[in-house]
Amino acid sequence: MKKLWILILVILSIGLYACDKEEAPNEVNIYLPDGTPALAMANLLDEGFDYEGTKTNVHIVAASEIAARVSQESCDIAIMPTTAAAQLFHRGIELQLASVNVFGNLYITGTKETSSLEDLKGKVVLTTAATTIQMVKYILDGVNVPYEESGSPVEGKVALSSTSDASEIIPRLKQAMTKEEELYGVLGEPQVTKAQGAISGLKINFDLQQEYKSLTGFDGYPQACLVVKNALSAKYPKYMEALLSKLTNNEAYLNANLEKLPKVFEAYESNLANMSFTADTIQRCNLRIVLSRDVMDSVKQYVKELAKIELTDAFFL
Repeated sequence: MKKLWILILVILSIGLYACDKEEAPNEVNIYLPDGTPALAMANLLDEGFDYEGTKTNVHIVAASEIAARVSQESCDIAIMPTTAAAQLFHRGIELQLASVNVFGNLYITGTKETSSLEDLKGKVVLTTAATTIQMVKYILDGVNVPYEESGSPVEGKVALSSTSDASEIIPRLKQAMTKEEELYGVLGEPQVTKAQGAISGLKINFDLQQEYKSLTGFDGYPQACLVVKNALSAKYPKYMEALLSKLTNNEAYLNANLEKLPKVFEAYESNLANMSFTADTIQRCNLRIVLSRDVMDSVKQYVKELAKIELTDAFFL
């Protein structure tokens, strides 16, 4: 009888362990927008991600495509602008924010040096659309500097001139510098480093992350985040834990592999393959990983101010 009870207990223990053991997903598809946010997964792109036999595929797509890709069922995980993620969640896409990975990489550069945003009144500031121009407007509103969307100078106001892509800003700044004209442009890293290499004497006048901190008290702003579809996070939480743990090593990886980075991104046909990276570049990218539960307040405020969306706690993993 005693042996029978021992056998039953062993069988029950094995059964409970089997029920408790989480299966690994067969395949996971991760999408990254081509640009700074892709740097937030550089170590995974180079070293791969080994988890219980799961095939993890990483796709780098044009930044303009990322929201559409995340909307598709084939996308399991993505890094994307936080405001865009909030908009998808607001539309009913079942996803959650797992971490914030980019805390702002925008700088106002110019052909002349200036120390006050007030000094930009009557000047043209080139900027890209969407989140970038929203952030510039938020900063200017916060310091009571009036602005207008215009390609020409406006008396008493900052003229914000939108371009379709940051690559249009650099040659215009270079032309202005050659002609000794005053012109400003909002660039993100690593485009800032690229612009400095192409334009002798280009000034970095304003760090928009510091301007944001002065207004809100938050250390940088949650520009880009890692989101996960509910279907994956609910069924495979241990996969997510392992992935996030892997990404905690990314910052150290970046600083140790500056010269290697272009080759890493060349393998993915990314525009980052054409960039140069220095320690200053990486520092100005403000790349780190903070789990969603530790950044809820700043994300809620940021999304409310820039996207006019009131987020619920259900948005956070």
